[in-house]
Amino acid sequence: MNKKLLVVILLLATVTLSAQTVEKQIRKGNRQYRKGNYSEAEVQYRKALDAKPMSAEAQFNLGDALYRQENYKDAMDAFQKVLEMTPDTKLKSQAVFNMGNCLLEQEKYYDAFNTYKIAIKFNPENKDALYNLEYCRAHLVKSHVWVNPQIPHGMVEASESMAFNGQMVTLTSKAEGEYALSQYVVVKADDQQVTVPVSGSRFEMPKFDVIVTGEFKPLRTITIDQKIAHGKISADRKKAVEGQQVTLHAQPDPKYMVDAYFVTKTGNPQDTVPVNDTVFQMPDFDVTVSARFRTALRVQVDSTEHGQIQVTDSLALPGQNIGVIVKPDAGYQLNELYVVSDKDPSTTAPVSDLNVFQMLDDDVTVKASFVEAQEYYKVLPDTLVEGGHVLLDVEKATRGETVTLRNAPEPGYQFKEYKICQLTDTAVQVQPLGNFFTMPGFDVMVSAVFEKQEGENQDQQQNQQDQQQEQQDQQDQQQDQDQQNQQDQQQQQQQQQNPQDMSKDDAQRMLDALENQEKKTMEKVNEQKIRTQPKRKTDKDW
Repeated sequence: MNKKLLVVILLLATVTLSAQTVEKQIRKGNRQYRKGNYSEAEVQYRKALDAKPMSAEAQFNLGDALYRQENYKDAMDAFQKVLEMTPDTKLKSQAVFNMGNCLLEQEKYYDAFNTYKIAIKFNPENKDALYNLEYCRAHLVKSHVWVNPQIPHGMVEASESMAFNGQMVTLTSKAEGEYALSQYVVVKADDQQVTVPVSGSRFEMPKFDVIVTGEFKPLRTITIDQKIAHGKISADRKKAVEGQQVTLHAQPDPKYMVDAYFVTKTGNPQDTVPVNDTVFQMPDFDVTVSARFRTALRVQVDSTEHGQIQVTDSLALPGQNIGVIVKPDAGYQLNELYVVSDKDPSTTAPVSDLNVFQMLDDDVTVKASFVEAQEYYKVLPDTLVEGGHVLLDVEKATRGETVTLRNAPEPGYQFKEYKICQLTDTAVQVQPLGNFFTMPGFDVMVSAVFEKQEGENQDQQQNQQDQQQEQQDQQDQQQDQDQQNQQDQQQQQQQQQNPQDMSKDDAQRMLDALENQEKKTMEKVNEQKIRTQPKRKTDKDW
């Protein structure tokens, strides 16, 4: 399939002297874009946004450049940002239209269909969006969602009895007695060897009827050993089904640390269960959890001038990775960082470029020196993150300085991880260390990954939101119909009074009577046999 409809905005001239820098970068990006150098165009548009973060034109063009590089996720984020930057409904319609194109390129017809509807609501004259909406409609198939009514030890329900391909279906379950859901299973109705992936409690509807069922397994008991010396441990649950993840927590006595966890079959300690750090997978039998604690080693920090240093752990075990947090005073930067044994000062631990060292089998002291700063580098947050925001404590930093990271998830999302890369080359990655990273010798952009929260509560909230949205859509549709009837009456009166001042054109009707117009358009599609690809639109200047 060829490229879908893409609206390209190319600015022509400067407007004010204060905007010259922004306009210059946009023009540079436009030249590169016309040459097909989309990655270089992206760089120029980002520079324009650095100079003027609320430039809707630069933001839109950035989405175009990302789209041409087939980076549809980032392109979607870029176009979404345009909606927050401009009150221009036509520009908003073009941005949403291109968001639909991003989805269409990935053959996500259901999501693209609903996105084009939004583009039309922003601008009823966007006939290309209506065309592509009907193109998506031709690719949508509504199939049955059948739930197995006879599932041992529990029951499952689906949010939809029928759904379009690409539509998300939410599943809920209820277990009997001492059982719990192990997993949902979705298969093709006429060929149960074909399975449909389920993420958490949701799945994307395919183009065929499906059967939904669930596997319920008996809950197994987790017993904690109460005779552990020098500390206590706990688990995040008291019972679990086979395959469920169990996380362990330790409460060591002062100057002690947990050395190892042990999980064994209750009544048969010879039958062990592997533990990965603090996590194990529940087997199909009751287990007993124990641990071994040992004396911890001390990590001390030496005082220094023109800056401060801290460590991520003041107590550690041999071989444990310890991070050093470096905070120079204003006008200074890190010169040297080293770690020495308290028993033998000639014994040292190497420190990496990330300001991390491996703990010796001895108490240690961390020392540092600072010199006058030579150069500062930019630390920019990614403003196009989906599901949340990245928060930084500084806008620039020296090489070797520690930059603290914070995040703010949006409702329904949870933080997963940070992503840091060189500003002009995303292939150059910087390793974050928990909620901070060590500044390299170049400008960086800090991004983050937020994922949707899973679980029945979240699914129920999503169902409620979907139902509320459906009710709102119905109300909007009724309001549109009422408004259309009123406008029809007004137009009839105007026609009688002044025939040459009749309705503007059929564009307004596309919004006010969307469903009727869609049907008319579909009839035209059928008259042309079939549309094998969306209509192409020529690029235009802003």
